[in-house]
Amino acid sequence: MQDARLRIFSTFLLSCAAFSSIGGAVLVFGWWLIFARDRRNLPRRRTAFIIFGTLGLVALFTTLVGGDGTGYLLRLSVVMLIAFWAFGGGAGEELFDVAVWAFGNRWGFDIGLAADMALGSLGRIEDDITLTRHAIAMKGTTGPVRSLVPLGVSVVLVQIRRAGCQAKTLAVRGYDSGGTYVPRFSTGKEDFVGFFASILIIIALLGSFVSYL
Repeated sequence: MQDARLRIFSTFLLSCAAFSSIGGAVLVFGWWLIFARDRRNLPRRRTAFIIFGTLGLVALFTTLVGGDGTGYLLRLSVVMLIAFWAFGGGAGEELFDVAVWAFGNRWGFDIGLAADMALGSLGRIEDDITLTRHAIAMKGTTGPVRSLVPLGVSVVLVQIRRAGCQAKTLAVRGYDSGGTYVPRFSTGKEDFVGFFASILIIIALLGSFVSYL
């Protein structure tokens, strides 16, 4: 999708559909195969291991306490595929455009700036994971399960520290609130087809989605 507005709204609809039921996850996965073929933005193997490994651990715990861990894993995996498609290519500038278009040059500017900074940090997570894995290996920690928890904690702490530095930089440069920006969007035929397909999925799953709520 070229139009960021339709892509973000489609992401919301598809994520709700995928999480509502296994059937919804299957339909959304089919949508992903058809409409996300040109920009799937799948992460590198190590990053995928951290993300889906964490989902697997949560699913295992859910199963042990009597829940539907397998269904949880399938549904969340499809949600992550949609998230990679929508935001994996560095969509911070597009979120900035949509926020300003939707909320104006004051609130929208602030929301878009925060989203841009957040996705910029996510884009650096893969490098953080690589450096942290090297540090863990030097300390002699072995095994994927044993290294998963300290790896995740380290990455989170690095992101918190980086966010603090960015906030201080904005304050020192005198940023207060709002700004002037004119967003531009480009819409193609496939944008409307993909968006309409996401609406059809929601309509098809309306009964199961309402029961889930």
